[in-house]
Amino acid sequence: MVDLLSIYWYVLVGSFVIAILLFFLGDIFDGILDGFFHPLLIFGTLAVISGTGIILTTYTSLSVSLVLIIGLILGSVTYISLYYFLIIPLSRAESSNAHSIRDYEGRMAEVITTIPEHGYGEVYIPSAIGSQNETAKSFDGIKILSGQRVVIVQVDEEGVLHVSPMEDLLDS
Repeated sequence: MVDLLSIYWYVLVGSFVIAILLFFLGDIFDGILDGFFHPLLIFGTLAVISGTGIILTTYTSLSVSLVLIIGLILGSVTYISLYYFLIIPLSRAESSNAHSIRDYEGRMAEVITTIPEHGYGEVYIPSAIGSQNETAKSFDGIKILSGQRVVIVQVDEEGVLHVSPMEDLLDS
């Protein structure tokens, strides 16, 4: 007969090995078992069940079936807790610093390449998460010199920023 303590140890070590592999190769398996059957949950639960089995078998005189039942209960509680308090909040918290070019409307910028009356230039848009240079043209159809501060009035379909000099806005 197979020793149940050995099985607990094999499952515990196997869970840790698979968890480490998933840590390094997780992107390969991304999306296969998402949601309620997330690999973190599965192998975390197996580790809790086997760890509980090892501890209770070694340090108590409880019967094999009672140890297994306690392990399954603790594993289930762990599984549900991890799902509701870790997986769901982390999936909702996913965000990026990516932005839409339309977010620039109304922002301040500085002309770094002179914008001719009916041509294109370049503006520098400072930001806390990383500054950006973008193609721009004059909203008013006037020449805007390098170094002038401008406001981004609108963004057209091609992603070109239409800007207006700050002095014009202050004079109005």
